Amino acid sequence: MFRNLSLQTEIFPCQGKYGVKEIAFFDKTWARVMKDNLLPFLVTIENEYAQFFDARMGRPIKYIALLIVLHILKEIYDWTDEQLVEATYCDKRLEYAFELPLEEVIVCQKTLHNFRQLILTHALARRLFERATAHLIKVLNTDTSAQRLDSSHITSNMAKLSRLELFVRVTENFLRKLKQVAPERYQRLPRHFAERYDQRRGYFADARSRKTQHRLGECANDMWYLIDRFRGDDKIASLKVMTLLQRVFDEHCAIVQTSETTTVTVHPPETVSATADETTVATASALSAATLETPTSPTTAVGDHQKVKPPSPAVVKPANEIPSGALQNPSDEDAAYGYKGQGYEVTLTETCSADNALQLITDVQVDPSNHSDQHTTVAVVDRLAANDLKPEVLYGDGNFVSGENIIACAERGVDLQGNLTGCDSHPEKLKLVDFVFVEDGTTILACPAGQKPLDQRPQRVRQAPLEQSERRFLVHFDRSQCEGCPLLANCPVTLQKKQAVLAFSQPEVVSSQRRREQETEAFKERNNIRAGIESTNAEMKTRHGMGRLRVRGQPRVELVIFFKALGCNIKRMVKYVLSSPKPAPEAPNTVFEASNLAFC
Repeated sequence: MFRNLSLQTEIFPCQGKYGVKEIAFFDKTWARVMKDNLLPFLVTIENEYAQFFDARMGRPIKYIALLIVLHILKEIYDWTDEQLVEATYCDKRLEYAFELPLEEVIVCQKTLHNFRQLILTHALARRLFERATAHLIKVLNTDTSAQRLDSSHITSNMAKLSRLELFVRVTENFLRKLKQVAPERYQRLPRHFAERYDQRRGYFADARSRKTQHRLGECANDMWYLIDRFRGDDKIASLKVMTLLQRVFDEHCAIVQTSETTTVTVHPPETVSATADETTVATASALSAATLETPTSPTTAVGDHQKVKPPSPAVVKPANEIPSGALQNPSDEDAAYGYKGQGYEVTLTETCSADNALQLITDVQVDPSNHSDQHTTVAVVDRLAANDLKPEVLYGDGNFVSGENIIACAERGVDLQGNLTGCDSHPEKLKLVDFVFVEDGTTILACPAGQKPLDQRPQRVRQAPLEQSERRFLVHFDRSQCEGCPLLANCPVTLQKKQAVLAFSQPEVVSSQRRREQETEAFKERNNIRAGIESTNAEMKTRHGMGRLRVRGQPRVELVIFFKALGCNIKRMVKYVLSSPKPAPEAPNTVFEASNLAFC
């Protein structure tokens, strides 16, 4: 049953419960700051959660505001659920902040889990973070005209697996589930499946480097055998473990076409030779899997030169052909591999105005590690604009800055500042910035030598109309003048049969202008402020445990990161409020007020 937290308390709510010294101590901690600055806001949003509970039936729920504050505290101190539950029993500051009896403050782990599941199911984490951050910005009068962003690599609670360990893990998971849902089908599998993956789990992945490639091939054969055998069974094919098995095989293995039958000579006890396809290695284990396609005795004899079904046509792909979005661990399907490693990338955006007493995190975005920061910049600007937090200037490093992003941000009224990546391999060459352009960056008035173009037009394309940033422009110059120009050797124009032609796009012009500008001292001095967000990344990792989380899967990772970012903002607010000098009490204006004050 849903219920609201009421802030209408008695005149002296702590009288008789806490002493003067205890109250004075509480007033110097987060309890007083949250009580005065955060709880009134949280109470106003509690009704948004009423739709998920019955108005009359059931046991009264814990207050939504209390659960939100508990999860914020959990991420501020990087607690586990057990530590958080212990705090509700022992920390008097919670009673003081909420002015509730102890039995109302105490929660169990199941209550915390159910609340997180509610937020995940209805995707409420981002909305909660954005609304709470907007409230803090309003309370603290924070200037959001200048902001900076950066990404940081994090990992979920998953093990880092090698390819062989990954193959073995998904196969073991499938066989374990198959044993539960269809034990009779499991019993009819070849004997080596139980020996490799069931009787001693994990041992098959524990191989020396010289045996790794051989075992990779055997595991690939086993995966293909299982996929091929159960692909027609709807019940088994619909299992999640079967989907993961198929995904790993598709990402790491390939099928080599072979003839339907092949002559296999068996040389006891282990040596097998195949004559049909040189790329198929017929090991003894693969042969046993092939000959036991029908449920027969594991000791079924195979005569010399007998016609049998060939072994699995699976081969392992080279490491450089594996996609970056390939499965890294079956326990976390969303994690990917990027140049920083396995896991996720968290992009934090915060204010950076010099007039602010403290800076606040304004936006959070979580992506798999293979996600490019180039695709994040505009999305962040759009979200900030939707929340009325759009900056005038946005600072980022080279991963967020490109000609396309500079143009897209400018169209949204944001000046994107930052260096472009890469270096100029031919500094002696003339650049687009050396040409004289009109302000729109698409029309040339003159070349570096002062020659005016004969004509210029957009380049014709056969496909659908392109965006402005994707369109290319052609400028024609007088060939005879270009041939006699002393700058021709270093000029980007191309001499054609009748004319000299220069082709460019607007992003190329903007990039050329930015590369020239970023070499100036004024630009470097102006962009030094971007480096300040590195300390925020370090703070989130070292103080709030963002580097390695206790959860798996992108939805849960996002939930934890939103609470950690909100907790970081509240921690900064608490530190600022407690360090600010307290205003002196005003003198009474009337005799009536003076007499009342003396009476109190």
